[in-house]
Amino acid sequence: MNEADRRYSYKASCGHIAGRSHSKTNTPCQDYAATRIQGDFACIALADGAGSKKHSAYGARSVVKAVTRALAKRFDELWEVSDVSPAEVSSELIGCCRSALEHQAQKLDCELSELASTLMFVAHSKGRFLAGHVGDGCIIHEQDDGDVAVISHPDNGEYANTTFFMTDYKVENHFRLYRGSSGQGSGFVVMSDGTAESLYKRADKSPAVPAIRKLLSWCRTASAKDMRAALAQNLEHSFAANSADDCSIGLLTLAPAAPRVNV
Repeated sequence: MNEADRRYSYKASCGHIAGRSHSKTNTPCQDYAATRIQGDFACIALADGAGSKKHSAYGARSVVKAVTRALAKRFDELWEVSDVSPAEVSSELIGCCRSALEHQAQKLDCELSELASTLMFVAHSKGRFLAGHVGDGCIIHEQDDGDVAVISHPDNGEYANTTFFMTDYKVENHFRLYRGSSGQGSGFVVMSDGTAESLYKRADKSPAVPAIRKLLSWCRTASAKDMRAALAQNLEHSFAANSADDCSIGLLTLAPAAPRVNV
């Protein structure tokens, strides 16, 4: 079967929780995660707002909404261009996010830098995926054969507790774009650095394979309501227990669906 004729049944879930450091000061969660499924397209995206910036939660929401909207509208075009000019695709997506951030800065009457956040996403359609990443956190792929691998590792600055943000002057130098194929039975995980404390082994830069497989298995089989509850429980009692930072996560799984029938 031609991949263009193959259909996938998508399931996705996400969640975020304020870290202990924020809970003590009654600071709201500065992470934001979202999912989007429409027809033959699905996307998960996540942003981690900079803890030192007053309005970073607004920035995180802005870039997640902007990138998921752009990918849903133009995935096929962006996929084709990414093969010959990935820098052009990166520039397009950065531009969409920058416009959203500038609009938000005007609404809040603040400097653009006050909206600083990381960004990571995975979008899938018809057996193809595009993934993008700025900053820390990581993106993990459970492949068609069941192997679990890191697509994108944390990108820290000179020191372990520093990173890069979508508001940086030359963010294009740190925007990593990936393209690939992924079929039935596979899945993706995006996570902030707080969640990565539980699901990513910094010592050898490897994923926590059993935990990743369990989360994706739940996502495939649980109802949307039960999956949200399971993520909320794990965010509160497992991930947040291992990190003082905000924790967020997004999951996307693929299953085969009936092929199209031309009438």
